[in-house]
Amino acid sequence: MSGFLWRMSGALAAGVLGLTLIFWQLEHAQLHAFAGLGRPSPAVYALLFAGLLLLNFSVFYALTRWARFVREHPDTRQLPPWFLIAIIVISGGVLVTGIAVHAGYLRSLDPLPMTISQGFVAFEAAFASLALVPLVLLAVRWSGGYRR
Repeated sequence: MSGFLWRMSGALAAGVLGLTLIFWQLEHAQLHAFAGLGRPSPAVYALLFAGLLLLNFSVFYALTRWARFVREHPDTRQLPPWFLIAIIVISGGVLVTGIAVHAGYLRSLDPLPMTISQGFVAFEAAFASLALVPLVLLAVRWSGGYRR
């Protein structure tokens, strides 16, 4: 059980790191676009792709490990689906609203700062992970082979 928790914690940490890379590079590209500097360097796109790969691999790993755990321990109690869906909807709504407010704020600034807001990237990564974790739990519950 301890090894399972370490592996799932590692998958969560890798997923949050992937989300952080994704949102950091998107913020970088957005600042370049708002400042009228054209396209950012290819390194931005490479790191964005690396973040997507890291996120995909960590979510896939979490899906397979959690599905295996639930099949081996069928009496595992889980949160009800309506609660998980509520978490996904609320965190997704907060994330979209935050991104829209941030974009409006950036457009309102006259001298646009070219520094990336670390707090905003942390906000995005936190709420995106808060939406992805229940999604993994729901995907395993509703996948084929969950119930024997």
